[in-house]
Amino acid sequence: MSDERAVLEAWWREFAARGTAPATLEPVQSRLIRSVHRGRLAGGEVFVKTMTFPRARDRLRYLVRPLPATHEAVALRRTRAAGLPCPDVIDVRIARRFGLPFRSWLVLRALPAAAVAEDPLARLVDEAALALCLLEHGIEHRDLHADNFVRLQGGELAVLDMHSTRLHRGPVTGRRHRLAAAARLVRDLEPMASAEEALTSSRLVRDAAELEAALADAAAQRAAYRRRRVLRCLQESTEFTRRLRWSGVEHRRRGPLPPGRWHDGGTELRRCWIGQRCLELFGSRSPVFPAFFQKWWWLGGAGALYVPRPCTQDQMESELLATSAGCALLDEHRQPKETAQDGERPT
Repeated sequence: MSDERAVLEAWWREFAARGTAPATLEPVQSRLIRSVHRGRLAGGEVFVKTMTFPRARDRLRYLVRPLPATHEAVALRRTRAAGLPCPDVIDVRIARRFGLPFRSWLVLRALPAAAVAEDPLARLVDEAALALCLLEHGIEHRDLHADNFVRLQGGELAVLDMHSTRLHRGPVTGRRHRLAAAARLVRDLEPMASAEEALTSSRLVRDAAELEAALADAAAQRAAYRRRRVLRCLQESTEFTRRLRWSGVEHRRRGPLPPGRWHDGGTELRRCWIGQRCLELFGSRSPVFPAFFQKWWWLGGAGALYVPRPCTQDQMESELLATSAGCALLDEHRQPKETAQDGERPT
């Protein structure tokens, strides 16, 4: 066994047993179910992408479909076979326990990235051209944004993070797929209209009508994404926990609660909890209340916010007014139809 294979074997055994990457690997990104670490093998720097499945919905999602490591490895190998720059797959492993997804492991060779600052609009031309090339080879990258491209030392642009890619048997360069790719590319750009030249010169968008449709779709995607980010405060996520009680649901930030007290109120406190998250994300305002409890709707739906001890009554009242008003930021991104949280009545 080569030195690289021996190291990979040791890394995998530790991850499979503990569910966390070895301490010798440097964390790059850590989320609730997916993490990325940086390491070094004899052949150079590598990135290790791991995934566990702590939530029932994730285990159900991947019950019969390929696990993320397997799917991304296939997508990356197909992309490289098409002659398009992307990371090289070194190792891919998965494990199931009692038939359920348990561990997902993908090791990629680091790309020779160029440390240069680029104008986002200038680079968008290359991003759009690469997105079109992918579609021409039947590769539909469904997470196109600036962070998923990297400029290489040779001047080429490489594509990354293909875990959500859809693979087709032939080219998918029709209007629907091209405009979907264009919308994903520009949804984080400000202002979006500045992308017109980049999208049209790359032929990802063919005319004014297609450009208008792509920008409208991008704006809708941006609003939906921002809304989902806010509502993660009501879900099990990287930053929040969601615990069911006999009398209701407790939402809190991860970590122990500081000394404090619960402030009881009505259903309006749910709006304060959501408004606090809005102000944190879009108003750069530090959160005060670390937890929120809401009774089941059939018990009246009353709420309670956890107030840290240093917060006085006057400060609390002021914060309740501010956070309730902050919920208006969410209303700006409201979708035509909403689904209530499990066990909760829509407000």
